Amino acid sequence: MVKRLPILSEREAIKYLPVHHERIRFVDRAVFAASFTSSCEGHQCLCRDEDDEPRLDACCQHGADVTVPEKQAILRRAQEVASVLKPERRSPSGWFDERDPEEDPEAPFGFVVRTATSDLSSDRSGCVFLEHSEGRGCGLHLAAQRYGFDPAEIKPGACRLYPLSYSDGRLMLAADFARYSCANAGDAGVYATMRPTLDEMFGGQLAEALDRVIDPAR
Repeated sequence: MVKRLPILSEREAIKYLPVHHERIRFVDRAVFAASFTSSCEGHQCLCRDEDDEPRLDACCQHGADVTVPEKQAILRRAQEVASVLKPERRSPSGWFDERDPEEDPEAPFGFVVRTATSDLSSDRSGCVFLEHSEGRGCGLHLAAQRYGFDPAEIKPGACRLYPLSYSDGRLMLAADFARYSCANAGDAGVYATMRPTLDEMFGGQLAEALDRVIDPAR
């Protein structure tokens, strides 16, 4: 059965380039044009739409979408993850906000939930996994490093893919990319920076297909 191409509007047809790949059928031209800070750890995050308010790990302030398998993977490592979180955040019962699951036909089981924020009454209070015992950064990533397993085992795809996102066969910059000072900062191109991650998440065929978008002679 041949998978149908997403239908692009006239405006989208200018914005997106076709990609010969089973899951990603179009790529936003901006993915190849934008740059990104080369080091999140060393970057002083500023919120551009809030008068450059400083906020470390600003892209994590709202939590992240999580599929059912991703949630299960995190819970399988609950002991390791809990050990790097602050005491008040170590109970897995508070790690996910399932009050309003969002339909997502591309996700396993057809919906996603979100990682909880540290204060459920404020969606800007930071992902529950963000503030851990060693300061800034992702607690899921830290747990993997500390216990010697691959961060990809438990890190949600939405987090691994940032500052990119994909939906309905389209690969694009994340919707909040321009909000933060890491956007178009430094000399590192977004595609060059994220190519290894795209290779891991979608297989080498996607990276090769995107390379051909840049250089059709490849």
